[in-house]
Parts: sequence; structure tokens; C-alpha cells
Amino acid sequence: MTSKAIDVGELFHENTKVAPYQLNLDDTALLDPLEPGVVQARFRLPKVGPAKSLGLEEAISGRVSAREFNPRTPLSQALLSRLLSFSCGYTTPLYFENRYSVVHRRAQPSAGGKYPIETYPIILNVAGLPPGVYHYDMNDHSLGLLRSGMFGQTLANWTLFQPYMAEAGVLLVMAGFFDRIRPRYGERGYRYMLLESGHIAQNLYLLSTAYGLGAVANGGFVDTAINRLLGLNDATQVALYIVAVGVLKS
Repeated sequence: MTSKAIDVGELFHENTKVAPYQLNLDDTALLDPLEPGVVQARFRLPKVGPAKSLGLEEAISGRVSAREFNPRTPLSQALLSRLLSFSCGYTTPLYFENRYSVVHRRAQPSAGGKYPIETYPIILNVAGLPPGVYHYDMNDHSLGLLRSGMFGQTLANWTLFQPYMAEAGVLLVMAGFFDRIRPRYGERGYRYMLLESGHIAQNLYLLSTAYGLGAVANGGFVDTAINRLLGLNDATQVALYIVAVGVLKS
């Protein structure tokens, strides 16, 4: 009987995790696991199309990491819809090239079109949406509520004690699914997965700048806590990156 070969990408990921004890946090505070595939409610987002906004070079020049959000002013659903659609959603309708293939374009490039990144919005303050953990489904441009609750302060602690994370309108967590990309690219697939999450994060930065919002990316968090919050298995389904977006403090 042969043993399973060690995936170096997965090993690297495990060895670079932040554990609760490193921050003197009690790991008994981890949330209960979610039952896979269970959605409490589904919310259709407003449909969007390309609109005139800041020019690309102007948005790049104005891009900054914002850490002062206005917690009293909610983010609108219309802007959340645009953020998701143009950062990681479909940018052209689905159509059939032939009877074997479905062709579409997405907002981010992906190695081999494998799209191993899923986006999980954690709603803190968005008009008309209950606070909680959601999954973004780009197929029908909707949000599936996975876990209800206000997790702002909890997330401020689990993101290495960064208080501004609790004041954003939404935290957009990019999670990688190893098994989507590993069969084709092997261990190099892990690198491609990280690159893709970076593409989405930069889209979010530039969109936020264009819409007059603040955004800040965060790669520091207690992995097991965030994975448990999202209902990921913490092994082949893992949180990679978080982008907080909200209304700027005036």
C-alpha cells in the first residue's frame, strides 16, 4: 500500500497558518462547524451593467488602503452588487459554443479557467441585508446566507486585533479550493490560486476607489477561526485573503 504523496503547496499553507495560541486567544471560542450545502436564505442582488466612473489610471493613482470607515453609514446593496459583479463575477452572459462547452468571461483571470476561488461576503453593515456570513453565487448573482449574526468584533480579534475591520460595511473573504486546480497543475496550482485571489483583491481596490469607498486588504488572520466561520474544511478549502470595504469616515 503506497502512501499519499505530500502536496508541497498544502504543506506550505499549513506551516504558515496563524494559530489561536500565538495571539493568546482561546480556541474554545471557535464557532461550531456549518453543515455543508445548507443555505438559510437567498438574496438576489440588483442587476448591474458597466457604468462610467473614474478612468483606470485615475483609480490606480487614487488607490490607498483605508482604515477609517464610518460604521454609522451602511454600504448600499447597489454598490455591493457592483463590487462583486466586477471583481469576481461574470462580465458576459453565458452561451454555448458547442454542445460540449459553456463559454463565459469572468472579471478575474484564472489559470486554465479552473476558478478555484470562492468569495464569501461577511455582511456587517449593508442596507437591507441581515448581518452574517454569505456565499456569493455568480451564476444567478445572489448571496446565500450561511450563518446569521454580527461578527464584527469577533473578526477584529481574529484578524490580529485590527479594530477597523469591525467598522467596514462588508468583509470579502477569498477562499481557495485546492481540488479544483490541483488535478491539472499539481503543486504549482497553489501558486496560481494565490495569484487569482490577488487579481480579485486588486479589482476590489480599484472599484472601491472608483465608487468613493474605502478598502483595505488583510492577509493576517487566525486561519482555523475564519475557515470555521465560513464552513470550510480547513484542509483543502481555506481562506486566503480578506478585503474590507466600507463608507469612508468624513
